[in-house]
Amino acid sequence: MIGIFSLLLIFAGIGIIGGAIWIWKYKNWSNIKKAALTIILAAGLLAVVYASFGLLLMPSGQAEYSTSGSNLGEIDYDKIISNAKKSGYIVHVNTKNTIGMHPQNIKELDERLGDDYRIVWVYFDFTEDSGFEATLPKKQDDETKIRFFNISESTYGRSLNAPFELKDLPSDEWIIERFKLMFGFDEQKAQYYLAQLKDSINRDQEPEILIKETPDLLAVYNNFKETSSNSTLSLTVGGGSCKETFYKGNETIGTIPYTIPNARVTLQDNGHEYIIKIDRLGGVAPEIILGAKEQIPEEEYRRIFKDMFTDLGLPAEKVDEFEFNFQQF
Repeated sequence: MIGIFSLLLIFAGIGIIGGAIWIWKYKNWSNIKKAALTIILAAGLLAVVYASFGLLLMPSGQAEYSTSGSNLGEIDYDKIISNAKKSGYIVHVNTKNTIGMHPQNIKELDERLGDDYRIVWVYFDFTEDSGFEATLPKKQDDETKIRFFNISESTYGRSLNAPFELKDLPSDEWIIERFKLMFGFDEQKAQYYLAQLKDSINRDQEPEILIKETPDLLAVYNNFKETSSNSTLSLTVGGGSCKETFYKGNETIGTIPYTIPNARVTLQDNGHEYIIKIDRLGGVAPEIILGAKEQIPEEEYRRIFKDMFTDLGLPAEKVDEFEFNFQQF
């Protein structure tokens, strides 16, 4: 593939150079016009050269066997990580403790998710298509970013580049109540930030503001629980991500994604990387990384993963339930 592209680029370069010679030797144009056209061709030649270097620097590629992951239910995550280290595997533990926040006072979530989960975003839904996303600070006294969205047909549904307008916001009352809930603002301060938001939209057409306050996640969570009729918590599948969605009847009123501690356990064997992604809530996803022109018999890689599962303390028979998809890059 790269060889074909290289030949095409060489021919293109020859054509550009030939075009420049033809302009100066055979055309009775003014020197200014000839110079302008030559500059354009030179720019084209430079682009060809850069593209050639880019192709030369491209990696030879790789292939992988991947799975969509599965949730094995309750597991002893800490013991599994300990077993992996004792068995000599390469273990990378990702606690995600440098992003988002861990609320200290939501006992229900600590019992369900463990005491080291993180919250990076909170979503408030005004309608099915509109609301705002709050990006939480990494630490106390950092800024919280509030960004509104409206993907209804009247705005971004019409064009991804359509400007956000004041009419695309939820009602003033709804916004003010959410600001008061999240940050404990009084009416005057909530009105102030609403005015800042509208100024930002009028000036830059960016529906977002930064608020140098730490949100009260306990108040937000309790409000979702009190105003919703039910909620669902998605299962993790190895990457340590899940989300709780809150409903009022058939309508979504809010969503909280959670980031759960997770790890990558790796075995290097004959130039292949056998990887098991695992998280504290029982999500597991095996995958293999190998060279682009390589393949491994299914019987062999399932045997290796069964040995890894046994070493980690996971049920080896679960390996047979994973469907592996092969793809090259």
